[in-house]
Amino acid sequence: MEKQQRLSHKVNEHGNIEIQIVTDYLKDGVIISQDYSNPMSPADTSKMDGWDDRTKEIAEASTDSKVVADFATEKQEPTGIGIEEIISYEREIEEDGKIAVYMITRIFDEGKQISRQPCLSWIMPGDDSSKADVMSKALAEKLHTTEVVAAYVASQAELEAENVAEK
Repeated sequence: MEKQQRLSHKVNEHGNIEIQIVTDYLKDGVIISQDYSNPMSPADTSKMDGWDDRTKEIAEASTDSKVVADFATEKQEPTGIGIEEIISYEREIEEDGKIAVYMITRIFDEGKQISRQPCLSWIMPGDDSSKADVMSKALAEKLHTTEVVAAYVASQAELEAENVAEK
């Protein structure tokens, strides 16, 4: 058995970066268990010495002044008056560049949350992200470089070839 560590990157519904150390426990090359550290965030995203490149790129995208301003405009908060539907988004960035976007619809009655419904969608490298929420769009624009898209397309072609060969 062996273990490997990697970082998991998320941008929560408040626009904050959350990084977790994920420890994968493997047996014969297959993950049999995982352990997640408590989430951490850079104390100051303008001083990112010691952080990995992916975290720096995510911080750059999520703290861009235009993105922050547009995010503040898009963000919904309950008023506590009547029945309200509030939509927010959480994002998880996979190692291959895929962005899992969780749209969370909450229903409030007089300020009390009575329902929470998550809905998962994906922004794959190469996808059109123009209709995504502000933060997800900014992340896709920053992270989906030509190189990331090419690597993702190549990996998908390889998986397709493996699937055809297995049939």
